[in-house]
Amino acid sequence: MDAEVVVSLLSQKLQTLLHDEKIAMTPKVKDQVQRTTQQLNLFRQLLKEADQKNRALAVQMNSRKWTTRLLRALYSLDDAIDNFLVRKALQSRKPFTSFCDGVVFKKEMKLFISRTGDLIKNKQPLDIQDVTDNNIPGPSQHQRWARISDFCFDGESHVVGLEEQVKNLVALVVQGAKQGNQPAVVSMVGEGGSGKTAIARIVYNRVDIKRHFTSRAWVHVTKEFKVRDVLVDMITQLDEKIAKEPLLEDELKWRLPKLLGQGRYLIVVDDVDAPEFWEAIKEVFPPSSHGGVVIVTTRKAGLAVPAGSTLQVRPLNDEESWALFLKKLDITEDRLHNSQLMKFKGQILKLCGGLPLAIVLMCGLLSAKELTDSEWSRVIEHVNAIEGILALSYHELPSYLKPCFLYMGLFPKAIEIPIRRLIHLWVAEGFVTSLSDGDMVEEDLAEMYFEELVGRKMIEVVRWRLDGSPKTCRLPSLVHDVFSLKARDIGFLQIHSTSFSANTSQLPVRRLATYSNIPFSKLHVSHLRSYVSFNTLKGGIPAGNSSMFLDKIMSKGNLGVFRVLDLESVYKPELPKAMGTLLNLRYLGLRSTVINSLPISIGVLQCLETLDVKHTNITTLPDSFWKIRSLRHLYLNGICLDSLDVLSAETLNKLQSLCGLSISTESLVAETLSKCKCLRKLQLTFYIPSSIKIDWTSQLNKLHSLRIRSIRESGESASIKFTSFKEQHNLVNLYLFGSLLRPFKSTIFPPNLKSLTLSKTGLGKDPMLELGKLPQLNTLRLFNFSYVGEEMTCASGAFPQLHVLKLWQLDHFSKWLVEEGALPSLRELEIRDCRSLKTLDAFYQLSSLRELILTNMPPDFADYVRGIKSPGSAVFIKENHWEPSPPMM
Repeated sequence: MDAEVVVSLLSQKLQTLLHDEKIAMTPKVKDQVQRTTQQLNLFRQLLKEADQKNRALAVQMNSRKWTTRLLRALYSLDDAIDNFLVRKALQSRKPFTSFCDGVVFKKEMKLFISRTGDLIKNKQPLDIQDVTDNNIPGPSQHQRWARISDFCFDGESHVVGLEEQVKNLVALVVQGAKQGNQPAVVSMVGEGGSGKTAIARIVYNRVDIKRHFTSRAWVHVTKEFKVRDVLVDMITQLDEKIAKEPLLEDELKWRLPKLLGQGRYLIVVDDVDAPEFWEAIKEVFPPSSHGGVVIVTTRKAGLAVPAGSTLQVRPLNDEESWALFLKKLDITEDRLHNSQLMKFKGQILKLCGGLPLAIVLMCGLLSAKELTDSEWSRVIEHVNAIEGILALSYHELPSYLKPCFLYMGLFPKAIEIPIRRLIHLWVAEGFVTSLSDGDMVEEDLAEMYFEELVGRKMIEVVRWRLDGSPKTCRLPSLVHDVFSLKARDIGFLQIHSTSFSANTSQLPVRRLATYSNIPFSKLHVSHLRSYVSFNTLKGGIPAGNSSMFLDKIMSKGNLGVFRVLDLESVYKPELPKAMGTLLNLRYLGLRSTVINSLPISIGVLQCLETLDVKHTNITTLPDSFWKIRSLRHLYLNGICLDSLDVLSAETLNKLQSLCGLSISTESLVAETLSKCKCLRKLQLTFYIPSSIKIDWTSQLNKLHSLRIRSIRESGESASIKFTSFKEQHNLVNLYLFGSLLRPFKSTIFPPNLKSLTLSKTGLGKDPMLELGKLPQLNTLRLFNFSYVGEEMTCASGAFPQLHVLKLWQLDHFSKWLVEEGALPSLRELEIRDCRSLKTLDAFYQLSSLRELILTNMPPDFADYVRGIKSPGSAVFIKENHWEPSPPMM
């Protein structure tokens, strides 16, 4: 049991309380806070001693009864702190409660000390002033994702040590693709951490494999899988339009074979853990003259599909293991020979047992240590096999990282977690230490926490944005199995699903995730502080069970401690009308729920920090909402304001993200937005008669993403007037929709720009001559009518860092010249609806190109391109034929 993570969080919370000058406390209350902090420090010290030195004390303190008593007391204290803070926040409306609040809080702290006193008999209080880790990052200038951005295009490194097994799977897939008729099924069997998923992913993404298949899909299957959800996942990747229809399971089983039968397909079914799965799903893979391949990965040999081939995933040999170890540790040959690393080689190889996950985790452990005999010896002596490596990897985490890491166990296994969502949730949950000085905010620190967990190999980035920042992440499968259970054991979180019920926990339910639509029965929610639903019921079926549970929270919960309500992607949940009673709500996530409205009472949620209603039908918010002073992140869905005068100065003070807001007049825009000194991300649409003037961004020196659309009432693009962005050193992502009313020069753009999108800009002069001079640009998207000329030239040396180029709906574009030495890093090129382009001589110069996507281009153009000899390594050419989309806006 690891109660230390809860003790550390509470210690941090009380320290923040003591140092927050805005929270007035009487001397007696402040003295009691200090006594309680001292008690928590003593518990923390004892827990560390029990873990490191005293075996007898460890046995006593890790007994379930002892730990349960301590955790109950800790969680009650946590509730008391939150209730006190909420009442303090409401004093402006009810000032007469101030004295009573302090009395109640002081009583709760005294009660905590009396409840826990006998748990530390014969132990003297320790005078520890600083309860936080000494190595916690301090205030400084934070360069976003600087520590991990190099991983973005480093996909080839994952093949180290797995070359032979990748080659074997490629052979089986190619053979299966050629056989036709019945689909070829390949079962990959191996123990947890053996690299099954990594091998399958490498093969799935190979250019030479993609060429064999018309369509591909990757689905993950858990022990408590729902057939319908798996089928919807699959069909979403094959045809999004069909996936949006509210289809029943039988209808899906009828539609999928027809869809797959249109060509040759590759389907990966990852991490199968249920014996009945194959029988439940095999009928959707039809016999076809085109053929198809299904790859199934599983830890259990008995679950291998009987009718197919079996690939036993073996452990790596010593040579492969060492190659992977050195790659992940990023040690050069010179450093290797000049270090003492070789003396540990035999021990490391023996401990890791040839398991790639164990090797990667060991690298994460050792990379956080100095390369010295004593430090490395200490790590190696404390582990035995992968279980020990996992345990020590967690143990070695600084206490400020442990709650962030354990929280990821709330998400379903193998799910891709949006980084945006995770960072905001960590902050809302209070896991990030408050910063008293410097330019950094909690979100900056949370990003640094994330980078450190990635560096320690505890979590992995799955997808990257085009600008090189991480987009989604997940826990490795085996890591999720181990630590989601650990988080449940200490009452840190609970899961409500078909295989586990939170009702069985001996501790109060504090953070709850639901995975299925089963009834909640007698679930106790009086201490609940977070509710996250993954019961998305994919395919257009409303989630009624979540709505019933919300009503239960409102009627029986301790609403002063409830902080997070996250229903992202839950289809049309019903929100309680009495939302305003959730006094401590910090995070309301309704993205992709397609709900139509919010309760009017949302305007009284004075602690709300994040509101996410992107991809919903919500078009208005009550005026009172715009007066909330704690707002940090607003993700809207085109909510329109006549002007910005509804925004108060207090509201703007903390605002970091303002996205999806539409404005119908320029009134007060410059005056209002210039006050948003913390603004990092801004996305605005202006519906105006002629043009919008952008001259206020120079005062937003923290802005890193700006999206401006200028549209007339008729729907046509309007004009954008701006001076220059050259002083915006933090601005890396820029999107402009509308005619540009100034000379087009590279010097007007931010010096560190990484991603640029232009749409309806109507440029008559070739933009490539100027844009090619931007030294850090890695993504360029020229959308419809951004350029109205006929020829484009990329000069030698132009675009040194460009990885992605998209050319869409450039009607007059007919000739493209790429000089030798231009676009040396280009990997992905998409040409869409450029009907005047008949030849592609530029293709000869694109030596680093990996993927060429041709969307709605004439068939003879695709045939012509395929006839051109590939300039470098093989290029995957993909054709898409879609119905014309509405103008890009």
